[in-house]
Amino acid sequence: MTEWALLRELKKGDVLDVPDTSLLLMDEGVYKVSANQYCLADAINEDGQDKLRLLSVYWAASDAAFRRAYFRDIESDDRTVCLPPLELMPEGARATYMQIKRALETTGNVMEYATYRVMSDGAFVHKGLASLSAVYYFRSVDFLDEEIPYAILWK
Repeated sequence: MTEWALLRELKKGDVLDVPDTSLLLMDEGVYKVSANQYCLADAINEDGQDKLRLLSVYWAASDAAFRRAYFRDIESDDRTVCLPPLELMPEGARATYMQIKRALETTGNVMEYATYRVMSDGAFVHKGLASLSAVYYFRSVDFLDEEIPYAILWK
């Protein structure tokens, strides 16, 4: 597993430096890095070598949770719950909806929203708390102060 502290420091456009043997292609441009770690990347050929140029990194409670967050595949979600890495939490926040929201509000940079599958059936996908560096996804349609995120997008 690649350390979150290292993944967190990567920026969009950086070359992803993980062994090819640890990457699992899930879909075009979508890779599983290790347990609970996923990334979006463009395959490029640089100096005669195939490389991946990073777009973003995800943490998710499970493969099914990642599929819900990224592909909006709510039917396959296994509802796995586990604590996200502390390295992806806003400074001073525990991993709950209200703690994350309050921490992001102190920076003056938080957007709260909900996602629905508008083009197909209108089904609720998740709530999100978004900042400049991350989006925290929550499954419940209700506002539950103690709900923990099922996935996090690190931009």
